[in-house]
Amino acid sequence: MLLEKLLQHGQILTFKEGETVRYQGDPIDDILVLLEGSLRTEHVSENGKVLEIDVIKPVQIIASGLVFSRKPVYPVNVIAKEDSKVLSIPKERFLELLMKDRNLLLFFLEDVSEHFRIVSEKLFFLTTKTLKEKVVHYLVHHMNSDGEVVLPVSVEELSRIFGCARPALSRVFQDLEKEGFIEKKGRRIKVLRNFLENGKI
Repeated sequence: MLLEKLLQHGQILTFKEGETVRYQGDPIDDILVLLEGSLRTEHVSENGKVLEIDVIKPVQIIASGLVFSRKPVYPVNVIAKEDSKVLSIPKERFLELLMKDRNLLLFFLEDVSEHFRIVSEKLFFLTTKTLKEKVVHYLVHHMNSDGEVVLPVSVEELSRIFGCARPALSRVFQDLEKEGFIEKKGRRIKVLRNFLENGKI
């Protein structure tokens, strides 16, 4: 019902897989709500280092926490992970709707809070662990009951999530395999029993 109301006040934009929805530094002139597909956000530093920040899924507002900031610009590139549909609503019109609809206001505040939580967890993860610890943490929290993990992305894409260079991440996997903690075949990784028994988590 809430989404139906929003659809009456905006236009639907379509993006192909790999297409950039918004560039880092673009002004936030409208409210973008992801309706279908998925988007990834990545920050590019001055030296060209790429760090993946978040994956956006329906129904979420893109950069909701910055929409009404004093400097409303996109802090990241927003890229379509797959073919996606995004609803664009003029910022002033969206503000009018927020002031009239309590449910929409709650939806917006929950979206802002969720984004803040995700970014906070990401920052803690990146600043308090070594690369090896990040990999171990990722594997332990994504493996199934048989101790297997199928990486949903390539090592190159995973390196963006961890904020490191691809060769460095590949070396960590190689080291863990040499030490007998994992067996890796392509994207399929088997977490061995002694991986959990030797205080590696």
